[in-house]
Amino acid sequence: MSRDCVNSIGCRAVNKLRLFFLLMCVGNMTQAHNFAPSLVELREQPGGIVELLWRTPMQAVTQPAPVLPQGCRQLGKHVQVVNGSAVEFRYSLVCPVSMGELNFSVRGLTESKTAALLRWHSLAGGRQQLLLRTDQDSFVPKSDIGMGRALVQFSALGISHILAGVDHLLFVLGLLMLASGIRQLVILITSFTLGHSISLALVSLGFIPYMPSLAEWLIALSVLLMAGFLSTGVGQTKSRVGMTVLIAGFGLLHGLGFAGVLSELLDGSSGVVSALLGFNIGIELGQLMFIAAVMAGVWLLRQLPSLRWLAGARWAAIYLMGSVSMYWLLDRGLKLLEATLDYGVY
Repeated sequence: MSRDCVNSIGCRAVNKLRLFFLLMCVGNMTQAHNFAPSLVELREQPGGIVELLWRTPMQAVTQPAPVLPQGCRQLGKHVQVVNGSAVEFRYSLVCPVSMGELNFSVRGLTESKTAALLRWHSLAGGRQQLLLRTDQDSFVPKSDIGMGRALVQFSALGISHILAGVDHLLFVLGLLMLASGIRQLVILITSFTLGHSISLALVSLGFIPYMPSLAEWLIALSVLLMAGFLSTGVGQTKSRVGMTVLIAGFGLLHGLGFAGVLSELLDGSSGVVSALLGFNIGIELGQLMFIAAVMAGVWLLRQLPSLRWLAGARWAAIYLMGSVSMYWLLDRGLKLLEATLDYGVY
């Protein structure tokens, strides 16, 4: 390409357009969310019979599956139904051994990089649950899982979810670039955290419905708007109070996306508090880890002889946010339309 073309306004516009479509292609290859955990629910019945419910996301490329304990066999045919974005299987097992000798596990968790919540209801009315994260994890009905262990398990799930959620991380990156200093950054992050904590709790506890397609589309819109704020300077001209309230509102939208991991697993029982608290703690820890990594990267860029690197990195991040979120907005918009037309739900 000639120097005249490089310096002309038309060629610069073409180059920006090429960059835009290149970043949209990156959005096509980027998975914004890891899938919600699968669920294995077991209910003990008289005569050594166990009723089993298996629920797993349909979108997973590698489908995990429960592994039956040795000596147990399936009774009759399984019943398969579609429930939202997940598929459910129900069938009964007969197990000749005592319940304390059963060993339940799920295969395919390691390969699919997902988790599975195993919930047990004993004949005597007891209830236990355990989060299985790898193929090596297993569950034996013996004693209740303490709240402390549940907090650790769901905190780890929250960390992995936020670090795999590219759309959430891009929005947090936008907050870092929007803030004029540490004090404002703390205020913006706190308002965002407060917003998504509230909506996460409301959906997980069943106070408001979970509408995954609509939630994902709104999250993509929030990332696109953040890119617009940064590129036009609106975020700097808007009052700090108004911007704080707006970021809290965006946090409410992102909390709807976080809730997708727990909404299909929690059933209003005693395990909700520990699961919700642990998952929220994990999200905040993962968010802080990402912020620390970005700030460390910015510090390294500042050590370079020219600050042009820093300005270039800022505009590259804004282009990335705008282009990828535009792709998500179109892609998720089609899915939202499809879900509305097919099922009448969002």
